[in-house]
Amino acid sequence: MISTSRDRSVRFAFGAATRLALAALCSVLAAHAEAEAPAHDESPAACAQVGYPPHDPGADPRAAPNPQGPTLVGAGIFVTELREIDAVRDDFWFRGYVRATWCDSRLAFDPVAARARERVFMAAEAEREINRIWFPAGFPANRVGQLEVSERVLRIRHDGTVHHDLNLSVHLAADYDLRRFPFDRQVLELQVESFLWPRDALRWIADEASTGFADDFDIPEWRITRVGSRLEEKLAIRNPVAFDRFVFEIEVARESGFYLWKVMLPLFIIVAISWAVFWMTDEPLAGRSRITATGVLTIVAYQFVMAEDLPRIAYLTLLDKLMIVSLVLLAVTVVQSMIVARYQRDDPVGATRIDRASRWIFPLVYAGLLLVLAISSG
Repeated sequence: MISTSRDRSVRFAFGAATRLALAALCSVLAAHAEAEAPAHDESPAACAQVGYPPHDPGADPRAAPNPQGPTLVGAGIFVTELREIDAVRDDFWFRGYVRATWCDSRLAFDPVAARARERVFMAAEAEREINRIWFPAGFPANRVGQLEVSERVLRIRHDGTVHHDLNLSVHLAADYDLRRFPFDRQVLELQVESFLWPRDALRWIADEASTGFADDFDIPEWRITRVGSRLEEKLAIRNPVAFDRFVFEIEVARESGFYLWKVMLPLFIIVAISWAVFWMTDEPLAGRSRITATGVLTIVAYQFVMAEDLPRIAYLTLLDKLMIVSLVLLAVTVVQSMIVARYQRDDPVGATRIDRASRWIFPLVYAGLLLVLAISSG
């Protein structure tokens, strides 16, 4: 009897010690997994980086996580595709991943008890969870057309850090500066703003770890030179307090090879061909003028073709200036031919002298004007 009681006590003690050891081992393994796992907390808005005062026990779970100031929301944007960059319509199509990260300590849980470091919600389940918790309610402020969300994932980490990921395609407005066309650079923007929370309740902050573009990214006629972001304050009619706006910038440079070889080089050749009249001193004015007139008509035709690729802007592009300079030089060539024709009757030697001087003056003046245009256009 005594032996049986003693055996039970030993088994009880051994079982308790085993349970304690297993619990300690689980805690160690959970801590080790936490340390070894990829760090989502690189965002400056994650709970490991910020700390907010606790809420009242009866507070609305959809109230802002920071009861005493603005809640920081990290914004990261990863570009997978840009298409239909259209200067005529001032728009473009963006496709990529948009991540919003914030800290809500009310959502924290015990990873050991839950047997998970984070809770993952997808698609419709993610939308239902978003309606239950606080959400920054961001939207693309420069959207001008359709918006499609192909993937939605909501991740809530055990410390309360929330990651909201969207894979979206959206039609956005752009503001193109074409003064240096076809050697221009453009800044395409995705402007993210909350339609619900003003600046005193929400502040965007750049999440560099989630920002970039795909390695195999390629855009016809363009190349990406820089990806960055900036913050703005915007006043809206719906609220007297300013809203915080996160502006994601994609700087692209135009691949000008098409215009260089198929527009500008033929233009230079046409102007150079018109200089053949300087070796035609004995030719009458009608014959000399036909060559120059052909060049003028060709340049005018080029202008009509290029006008289809550009909006009706009030300023001149670099290509416009180049065509105007070429037209003016051709017009001066006609004037030169008229002067030579006048001298042919009274002073043939003087006519020859004018043509010989023009063989050097016209090319040098044209090259100088092109250099001035290049320097003045940056």
